[in-house]
Amino acid sequence: MNPVDFGKLKKYLNTQELYGCDCTVANLFLQQEKCKLELKIHDDVLIRYYVKDDLIYGYGFPLSLKNDASDLWLKDALVYIIEDSLVQKRQLQFCLVTKNQKDSLDLYLSKYFNRRINWKTSRADSDYLYFTKNLSELPGAAYQKKRNHISRFERIYKERWNFRTFPENDIAADIIEVSRKWFEENDGNSSDSLMAEQKNISLILENAELFGIKGGALYVDEKPVAMTLASEISDKVLDVLFEKAIDEYAKNGAYAVINRQFANTSTGYLYCNREEDLGIEGLRKAKLSYKPDILLEKFYGSVTG
Repeated sequence: MNPVDFGKLKKYLNTQELYGCDCTVANLFLQQEKCKLELKIHDDVLIRYYVKDDLIYGYGFPLSLKNDASDLWLKDALVYIIEDSLVQKRQLQFCLVTKNQKDSLDLYLSKYFNRRINWKTSRADSDYLYFTKNLSELPGAAYQKKRNHISRFERIYKERWNFRTFPENDIAADIIEVSRKWFEENDGNSSDSLMAEQKNISLILENAELFGIKGGALYVDEKPVAMTLASEISDKVLDVLFEKAIDEYAKNGAYAVINRQFANTSTGYLYCNREEDLGIEGLRKAKLSYKPDILLEKFYGSVTG
């Protein structure tokens, strides 16, 4: 699917009760290459099939494109998925499924198809969701260290820093500049995943209006030193796609500052989803330090029977 197709998908995809980062249209677009994601629309239902590695492969939970879908839309979608798995000669498996979605699949596959699913979960793929208000206000003792990081940044750079939002300000080039410098500092040329991420940031910015991208950049002495980009999951949940800070400023609290500043501009959303930690110890520690309000588990299941 091309970007125009995703623009249409964004208009109709029913995500109001969804919280997972895999459901944003921007991520669906990026995952076509990252996860070899196959997308099909069948009877106003989005069918997803992932092939990423030995763990993440299988069908995602079907997503309705209609707000007034009948109670049996999921049954009809599963009929199609079962038939598709036979045609494609694939083992019938599901991946990146939340607990509520898992319960629905258990119910429908048992009731209508006399099948059951053996489930497992991966901690590395759980999404971290935070009350946006907490990220904005950093209240109480739990956030004292974050306030200290911000105080350090403000003490060092005094009145020399500011934050500008995107797309209200024409700062796409500055966001790319931060991303490029971060990429160089992290030896991105030796990492396929970092090279792909750098490419994805450019792609998202090229199609920012289409995907409804929000974000911002942090400046010191009018030079961009940190960036963030996000996309709406629903009118309750905002998904933070990318966040980068140049090392010199990161050491002095830039991540804490841009996180707070962006949250200040996003309080219309109940939650910010800051995505998974990929099993990376340092990333997990950083995400836990912000005290997630929801750790959204993702499940993987093989169908038997």
